[in-house]
Amino acid sequence: MNESESILINKILDFENTIQGSIEWEDLKDVDFAMWLPSEEDAVFESSPIIGKWETAYSITQHYWSYITADLLKKLEIVGENTKRLGLPDSFQAFAFETTDNEQIILSLSKEKGIRYHFARTTSLEYRLQFLDTFIVYCKSWKELVDTHTGMQDDDLGFINWWILTVETSIAVEKKEPLTGVGIITK
Repeated sequence: MNESESILINKILDFENTIQGSIEWEDLKDVDFAMWLPSEEDAVFESSPIIGKWETAYSITQHYWSYITADLLKKLEIVGENTKRLGLPDSFQAFAFETTDNEQIILSLSKEKGIRYHFARTTSLEYRLQFLDTFIVYCKSWKELVDTHTGMQDDDLGFINWWILTVETSIAVEKKEPLTGVGIITK
């Protein structure tokens, strides 16, 4: 392993090490979880920095989702250690986990909507942004490793189109009434 590969692997491990482990659905806080939720410091979706973070994450994962999905589910101990690539499920699947900072997050996967994180209403904007920044670095590292070693990219399933449409629709709705959230998962 050369130095640049070692750096990439360390970036992947940095993100993985923020995940403490899976938790049972019934152990989740009794609050909303979503990709974006209004808060005092982030009250308007249209101007939220979350939009750009998700746009970046979607653009990177669109050709590397099978590697990232397999790795995330290995970290959550849902699939075996030998799993290198894994298809996204046809229908929505969600997995709850806790971070090393005791934040609860839901990972959801589907062919239609891609790889998503849903944060608890109680999670600060600062933490959400930091988590997504670390996830983006993790995804970029996977992209570089795959491109260097195999060059075998995934087919673009078009889930970034779901995000673009969701953003456009949410902004249009928000012009008429306040949004309660985007990508909400109810317990």
